[in-house]
Amino acid sequence: MELKWNLEELFKDDQEFYKTIENVQEKITNIKKYENIELDAKTLLQMLDAKYIIKEMTNNILVYGSLRYYKNIKSEECITLKTTAEKFNSYVNSELNFIDLKILNLGPAKINDFTTLNPQLAIYKLYLDNLFRSQKHIQNANTQEKIKKNIDSINEELNTYNNMLRDIKYGEVLIEGETKEITPANLAKFLASRNRKIRKEVYLTVNQKFALKEDFFANILNLIFGYRIDNAKLEQYDTVLEKVLFEENIDAKVISSLIEAVNKNLNLIQKYLDLKAQFLKIKKPHLYDFGVPLDNNLKIKYSYEEAIAIIKKALSPLGETYLKAVDNLLSGHIDAVCDENKHQSIVFSWNTYSFMNFKGAYNDLKNLAHEIGHIVNYYFSKENLPFIYADSTIFVGETASIINEILLNKYLYDNAQSEEEKIFYLSKEIENYFTSVFKQTMYTEFENKLYTLKQTKELTPKLLAREYRKLIKKYYGENIVYDKNSSAEWTRLGHLYRWSYYPYKYATGLIMASVVINSLLIEKILTKEQYLKFLASGSSLYSLDLLKILNIDLTNSNIIEEGFKVLENDINKLAKILELKKNT
Repeated sequence: MELKWNLEELFKDDQEFYKTIENVQEKITNIKKYENIELDAKTLLQMLDAKYIIKEMTNNILVYGSLRYYKNIKSEECITLKTTAEKFNSYVNSELNFIDLKILNLGPAKINDFTTLNPQLAIYKLYLDNLFRSQKHIQNANTQEKIKKNIDSINEELNTYNNMLRDIKYGEVLIEGETKEITPANLAKFLASRNRKIRKEVYLTVNQKFALKEDFFANILNLIFGYRIDNAKLEQYDTVLEKVLFEENIDAKVISSLIEAVNKNLNLIQKYLDLKAQFLKIKKPHLYDFGVPLDNNLKIKYSYEEAIAIIKKALSPLGETYLKAVDNLLSGHIDAVCDENKHQSIVFSWNTYSFMNFKGAYNDLKNLAHEIGHIVNYYFSKENLPFIYADSTIFVGETASIINEILLNKYLYDNAQSEEEKIFYLSKEIENYFTSVFKQTMYTEFENKLYTLKQTKELTPKLLAREYRKLIKKYYGENIVYDKNSSAEWTRLGHLYRWSYYPYKYATGLIMASVVINSLLIEKILTKEQYLKFLASGSSLYSLDLLKILNIDLTNSNIIEEGFKVLENDINKLAKILELKKNT
């Protein structure tokens, strides 16, 4: 069985893709007539319906062009598809700006009258409420044009960044007398090597290669951060963080509570790192030592068929309706076949499509389960809601995927054939907290610091390295030996370039997912039906209101502390197993 995309649900071929761009252009010409029409309850509905037909078609264009690119990043044709789609999406958004301004000029009282007269406008209630909530941040045409130019400039810098990543050489490593090239595809494998000399050489070599380009990376980061800060000011936000949180109506307390709670519990993860160093019999561990799994060199590999069978069994607690959706999406919606033309270093989902390079390792199994969570979420929302609300909010979107990861690990642990396997899966559960909560919060702190610094100074390579080094020492602790070029890791933090304040959502996602699993399977105070309702709710409510379907209030610091209790129990359990193993 091969998992490959069938993009014909979007467009049957590139010719239809370009034809649809022409069709959307015609619809934009037609919708412009509303600029000079005095709106009433009927014409408001017609205008909004027309807008979201255009938005849905444009979204399909953007998804298709991007997916075709990631499928073959070496093809000039595919690069053109992605660039064309991004520029057209930016153009469409600019052309439709007049609609929001026209509605705002009417005022909330008049719009409320229209919605009373025309019940069909009820579908747009959240959109209209959110529009008036955002009124002070929506600017005139001249300012919007400046914002658009900044967005276009960001996309140009991202293309330059992606091209650099595509072309950068990671270096070489000598293994058993044979020179091996280090690539994005095999980097994780080398860093997980039990041969300490290999992982050390690979870690230091890759950091050195990226450090050689530090001026390039710093320059792009300065430009992108500058454009984002400029856009935040143009839209009358004090900071980029305020802008990001406002878009999803997130209480800033969520961020501060998360950072505070993680910093308070750094001792937990540092205890785990000490256990790991003891297990590996390393007295003075370096950062490159922590990629080695606690599996006693278990050679577990999974075929597509085995991976899918395991994932479906693991997800069975979510019920038959969920599993049926998984079956529907396995055909044509997951591209997992390894291909040298594909982008090698990223895993993502967009719409109902997932992307990865499946090589049969545990991480591939985990990634497959994670991405299935994303596309099932969109699948249910798309079935239940109009396009305007079909996509889950980014803030809560990670919950659906991380729940799948937790269920997968629980299934693997419960069905382990040996003590070594149990250690492996338990450590993976802890590693998940480390990568998803601690490291992502560290990245959020780093990003927060950089935006603050960018207000008054240039983000030089020296400054970036210094600030990153401070944080890794705080998070990893004093029992680690920090190599001189370990601070060059900042050059490989792709999220800084691609998104604003994304990492914290992984952290809150895992905490929320842990609460859901506990409520669903242990305390049984949450039903499968409630969870499916959450998955089918898309963005039809504000993010924090969506979580209320799952009985979660993330502004309550007790919720975050509950997550750390789970981690503490796992670490103590692992410590006991390792102690027993040492004494036998």
